[in-house]
Amino acid sequence: MQIKFPLFVALLGLLTACPAYAELDTQVERATAWKTTLTQHIAGNKLLPINGRGQTIEGRGQAGRAKITFAIDRSGRLISRTLDASTGSREVDVALLAIFDRAQPFPEPPSELKEDTFSFVVPLVFSGRHFDVVPYGLAASVPTPAFAASDALDAWRKAVTEHVWRHRMLPPEAMGRRADAGITFVVDRSGKLISNALVESTGFAPLDAATLAMVERSGPFPKPPVGAKDDLQRVTILIAFDGAPPKDAPGPWADEAKVKAKVNSVCRGC
Repeated sequence: MQIKFPLFVALLGLLTACPAYAELDTQVERATAWKTTLTQHIAGNKLLPINGRGQTIEGRGQAGRAKITFAIDRSGRLISRTLDASTGSREVDVALLAIFDRAQPFPEPPSELKEDTFSFVVPLVFSGRHFDVVPYGLAASVPTPAFAASDALDAWRKAVTEHVWRHRMLPPEAMGRRADAGITFVVDRSGKLISNALVESTGFAPLDAATLAMVERSGPFPKPPVGAKDDLQRVTILIAFDGAPPKDAPGPWADEAKVKAKVNSVCRGC
């Protein structure tokens, strides 16, 4: 984000006069970055483990969701993990809990966060033997001011992703074509789209154009939280397209079961 020089000087003066605000901003940034690292660490193992009889957990072809609360100390040691929402399969529930046992030690918290222990709620989705963390889903179960601000931004980014998702549409000429696309876009405090650009091309011009149009159709976006430090927020989304049309779907389409969006990263400000 570009700031005019007089305003920049005024902001520096404000931060100097109010060091507590500057410290909180730093804590929010570190908390956000650490939560992203924790999410990637948990999602690092994409397969469910084998059960106690040496058999692979297959989930019996099921797909579903679960929610787990876990706590760690400053060394990254797992203190506890609790199933808050069941998948409906006891075997899969036990396997998901075991993932957190295997994941320790977790990445250690940054020095800017002073708590001795940290507790988070994380939603998981699974299909067959594979699972993933819901994008922007990991949140502090007992939020401090830093985590409260970080969680609010994550909730907004999730809402923006879902908002874009509702405006998805695939051109007819893309039927049967599999491809990945990455798009980044900037939103101001009013929810207005400022800019958008592809960061990863599908290699197919009509699908690239449809990806850009999907974001453009989505404006205005949900407004960023009031406590967001930056006037402009940048969101980057990676989308995997599977071009198999749903049965009896007339005209352009994009089926949620066939087109899966996954948030890769987000930069605060721009």
